[in-house]
Amino acid sequence: MYTLYYSPGSVSMVTHMVLEELGVPFEAVKVNLEQKAHHDPAYLKINPKAKVPSLGTPDGVITESVAILEYLLDKHGDGSLLAKPATVERARTMERIAYLATEIHPLMNRYFHADDYAADESVQKVVSEFGQAKIVAFFQREDGKLTAPYWSGGASPNVADFYFAVVARWGRWFKPKSIEMPNIRAFQERMASRPSVQRATAREGNTLFS
Repeated sequence: MYTLYYSPGSVSMVTHMVLEELGVPFEAVKVNLEQKAHHDPAYLKINPKAKVPSLGTPDGVITESVAILEYLLDKHGDGSLLAKPATVERARTMERIAYLATEIHPLMNRYFHADDYAADESVQKVVSEFGQAKIVAFFQREDGKLTAPYWSGGASPNVADFYFAVVARWGRWFKPKSIEMPNIRAFQERMASRPSVQRATAREGNTLFS
C-alpha cells in the first residue's frame, strides 16, 4: 500500500495519474502548499524539502517525481509506460522526463515564483517575462513537432506523456495558451479520455484543461 502526498495541479499530478494507470492500491493525502508546507512539522518529517510529491512505500518515503515514477514502474509496470533498463527506449523516455523536470519546470518557476530568484520587484518582472517567453517558445516548438498521437512519439502513451500533459496544463496561463495549440490540444484530449486520468483529476478537483 502506497501513500501519495500531493497538491492539486502540481507536478505530483503526474504520479497521481500513473498510480491510477497502474491500478495499485494507494492512499492520496492532500498537502496544502499554499499554507506553506514548510511550516507544518508533521509534513516536514515526511519530506524535509517541503515539496510534493512524496510517496510513502514499504521501503520508506521517496521524493522527487523522476525517482518515484521510475520506482513505481520498475515494480509494477509491464514495460509499456517505461521500457526495461539498458534499452534505448527507456533512455529516450527518461531523456524526455529529465528535460521536463530539469529545464521546463524550472522555467515555470521563474514565471510563477519570480520572487524566489530576486528580491527587487523590477528584477522579478524581467525574470518572469524571460521565463514566459522561453516557455511559450517551447510549447510552440513542441506543438509543431507533435504529429504522432502522443508526445512521446508513439501510438500509445508512456510515462513521459503523463508528465507532458501536466506541463501542458500549466501552459494555459500563457499567451498563446498551450492547450489551444492544435496538436497539443488533441494530445490533451486523448490523455483526458483515459479512465486513470479522469480518476486522478476528479480526486484533485481539476481537469487537464483547467
